Amino acid sequence: MHIILSILGAIVTILFYLSIMSRSGLNFRWLTWLDPFAWNRRRKWQQTLNADPAFTIKDPMEATACLLFVAAKCSGEISREQKETIVRLFEEEFHMNETRARELLTSCSFMIPDEQKIIDRIEGFLEPSLLHFDQHQKDAALELLGKVITCEGQPTEKQTELVEKVKLQFFGHPRSEENKWGHGS
Repeated sequence: MHIILSILGAIVTILFYLSIMSRSGLNFRWLTWLDPFAWNRRRKWQQTLNADPAFTIKDPMEATACLLFVAAKCSGEISREQKETIVRLFEEEFHMNETRARELLTSCSFMIPDEQKIIDRIEGFLEPSLLHFDQHQKDAALELLGKVITCEGQPTEKQTELVEKVKLQFFGHPRSEENKWGHGS
């Protein structure tokens, strides 16, 4: 038993002296792996660094702008008419000048290269910003979505599906008439 205690004491002493030397300027990179707090900070930073920026949007205006871009793009490539409609809506609803509205549309296009990822994971996309939406903003976002998907005629099935998913996220699951009190069957 005394041998095990002396070995453990020697290991702790060596680690303690290595820690002191690393604080004085010597770099023992492998020693930081023994610190659980540093490991946790490193892990959280790695998750933040590798996160998709579209799924970290907290501002309701930016989230709505991205939703408008996704709604236009899910019918195929965005046409000039759709771009002009979106820019005009940004100017009118978000009270932006034309330059800022075009910059917002461009940033949405760079932030969301694959609209299908947003459509498939709409809950994760809206989760950070959903608490910041008030009732008026939710209604306005749905109205803007409606304007974008109908700017070239009838909306596609994919666009209608997107709007329904957004409605479910904004207002929750609709109750059926048979089960209006919310009791399970």
